[in-house]
Amino acid sequence: MAFLELNCERRNAGITQAVREDAFLVALQLKKADDFDLYADGRLILPKGFDTDDIAIFDLTTNLASDLRDPFHAVDFYLPHKALVAMADEGDIPRHIQELRHTVGGTVRDPVARDLLLAMRPALARPEEAPELFVDHVAMALSIHLTQKYGNVALLPRQWGGGLAPWQERRAKELIDANTKGGLTLNALAQSCELSRRHFTRAFRQSTGMAPHQWLQYRRIEKAKHLLEKSPASLSAIALECGFADQSHFSRAFARLSGLTPRTWRRTRRE
Repeated sequence: MAFLELNCERRNAGITQAVREDAFLVALQLKKADDFDLYADGRLILPKGFDTDDIAIFDLTTNLASDLRDPFHAVDFYLPHKALVAMADEGDIPRHIQELRHTVGGTVRDPVARDLLLAMRPALARPEEAPELFVDHVAMALSIHLTQKYGNVALLPRQWGGGLAPWQERRAKELIDANTKGGLTLNALAQSCELSRRHFTRAFRQSTGMAPHQWLQYRRIEKAKHLLEKSPASLSAIALECGFADQSHFSRAFARLSGLTPRTWRRTRRE
């Protein structure tokens, strides 16, 4: 699974190279683009919709190509069929999904998919500041939403219980603390607790009141506070030690959670 942002400012960009893969592409239109032709297995399809905030689903098992005349701007979610199969194997859906319901060349209004795709724009603009846990969390949430809304599958009622068992919560928190510099995935956390990603995410939120990526950010800030108070290290060094991309990223995140900049917080603690 992957997120990408496509932005073509040129008019009459021409026909794109045909794409054929065992995957779906879910696109959020950031700019109205109604002057283009779509070809599926060589067959001309006149698109309908593609206004700002519209969602389009493309089945890449057909040979898709576009003749672009208008400028084009969209945020896309690339969803391989094997990812849907993996979700079924985890028990999140009762059987494999073969397709997502959609109209070729058409769009829908889907506020949930729109907001999840918009949430990825800052991460796409500054990928070095995006924790892997956050990207995994959005990808999983969007996959589950698409499955439920367009997958022709009725989800079975699930009893998720009251959160993580004490040993699971302890193991997950220890793993996050050991990886504040980054590189930790949602899949690794779930496996450490012997749960599916979806079950783990729900149970973790019930136990802590936060999503895993929010807990990671909280722990980074807590580690940074300890270093600011006890260590003479520079702000830039503390930023890197706590897993932030740079001092600017660190300062924004710290101020958002604590209400003060790191420099001001350090000064008040030492007065």
